[in-house]
Amino acid sequence: MEWTELSITVNKEAEQITSSLLQDYGSNGVAIEDSEEVFKEHEDRFGEIFDLNPTDYPERDIRIKAYFNETQFNDELLSKINAALMNHDLVDPSILKIEMTTIKESDWENEWKHYFHPFKASDKFFIVPSWELVEKDKDYLYIELDPGMAFGTGDHPTTSLCLKALERVLKPNHRVIDVGTGSGILSIASYLLGAKTIKAIDLDEMAVKVAKENFEKNHCLHAIQTDTGNLLQNENGTYDVIIANILAHIIEKMIEDAFTHLDNNGLFIASGIIEEKEYELVTQLKNAGFEIHEVQRDSGWICIISQKVVK
Repeated sequence: MEWTELSITVNKEAEQITSSLLQDYGSNGVAIEDSEEVFKEHEDRFGEIFDLNPTDYPERDIRIKAYFNETQFNDELLSKINAALMNHDLVDPSILKIEMTTIKESDWENEWKHYFHPFKASDKFFIVPSWELVEKDKDYLYIELDPGMAFGTGDHPTTSLCLKALERVLKPNHRVIDVGTGSGILSIASYLLGAKTIKAIDLDEMAVKVAKENFEKNHCLHAIQTDTGNLLQNENGTYDVIIANILAHIIEKMIEDAFTHLDNNGLFIASGIIEEKEYELVTQLKNAGFEIHEVQRDSGWICIISQKVVK
């Protein structure tokens, strides 16, 4: 299978809306190249200093790379993306530039290696690429990850916010379901935090395959049930924690089902939400019966932790 890489240069103010739009249109991964990153000193938190190649980054503003497989991408989709960006108030049309490159499936992994280095994703978690060896510190939890063709390396604020939320609320007796598991990072984190049972589901069969491979790398394949599924539509059981790191308009579709499939006092962790959608999501959650437990923020993104409280 061949993949299309869309390389989109935009002004920095348009980063969140562009990333959200590309995922909305079905991108299988997003990488952000910020021109300012080249001038920073980078340390992988394991003591090794690494330099970025300036030719991999734009001379100014930011470049967002999105990936679509050959069944998704066509001229109509390109026109829709271009029109949506050109017509958005935050996008500077004088900076906007869209370029396309075809990538063979065998080259996909090497593409990700340009952007993916070991890093600390939260207070407890380090994320380590599967192709790198590191010296581990007993005070932290380590997730070995190969993103493959699924979105979710942990370096994006939406995933990092979820990891931080799990650190605070997950208890060893909790039953967890990870909706839209992607690379499986949040399911692995739940396992390392001691969750009693874990189920990981995704509509994309490729994502489930990649997640299972990552579960095996982290020695937890035996402990995590996997399945393909459209949100919570086919679920029969109830859970203590439901995680959904997706997009705001998709989260809206599962709020009622999340309330149904949570036990009393259960928690719904919802991320992938831009700040502009906060009021709308919070209102819908409250209308469904949830109480807002906490709202976390990072770089224009939010993660909402809400609780089912039956009085």
